[in-house]
Amino acid sequence: MDIIEKDVEALTYALSLPKNLVIRNATRNDVKDMAKVTCESWQLAFRPFLPREVLAKGTPAFFEQIWLSILTQPEKHNAILICDGRKIAACGATGGYRASHNPVSRKICKLNAGELYRGYVQPSYQGRGLGQALLRARLLKLYEEGYQKAYTWIYAKNNRARSFYEKHGAVNLDSAQGLTMNKYPFEEVCYGLEVNRVFDFH
Repeated sequence: MDIIEKDVEALTYALSLPKNLVIRNATRNDVKDMAKVTCESWQLAFRPFLPREVLAKGTPAFFEQIWLSILTQPEKHNAILICDGRKIAACGATGGYRASHNPVSRKICKLNAGELYRGYVQPSYQGRGLGQALLRARLLKLYEEGYQKAYTWIYAKNNRARSFYEKHGAVNLDSAQGLTMNKYPFEEVCYGLEVNRVFDFH
C-alpha cells in the first residue's frame, strides 16, 4: 500500500502541515501547475548565480516536459505534491539513484541508493515548513521502497539549499562538474542522507 495514499490525514499531521494543506501523489493532470510552481521557484533560487542565457530557458514549457517524463515512468519515479485546496504549494520527486543523470562520483555508494530531486516550494509558501515536509515525505517513500541511502546533487553556489540539507543531517560527500540542460557546466555538490533519519526529524 502506498504510504501517502494509505492515510492522508495521518500523514499530514505527522508532517506537521497546517490543516488547510494536504499531501498527495501527483498525476498527469497536475503537470501544468507543477511546471508553473517549478519555474517560479527555480527562477527565484537560481537567479543570483545562473547566467541569463540559462535562466531564459527555464520556462514552464521546459519544466512541463520534465514532469511529464517523470510521471510517465512510475516504475522509476515518485512525484509528490503538497496542496492548498486545488492549488499546488510544493512538488518534488524521488526514486532510485540516477547514475546516468548525475555527475560522475566514485565517493558515493550507489548500491541500494535512492535520490531526492526536483524539490520546489512556490515562493509565496516558502518559510512555512513545506520544504521539510516535502523532504520527509520523499524519504518515507524511499524507506517504503527499501532504500537505505538518499543522495541529492545541488549547485555549489546554492547556499540556501545546502544549508537546508545540512540542517536535516545531510553530509557533503563530493563535488563535481555537472551539466544543466545537458549543455551548461556548473559545479555541483552531492549530499548524502540515511533514509531512516526521517524518523529523527522534529
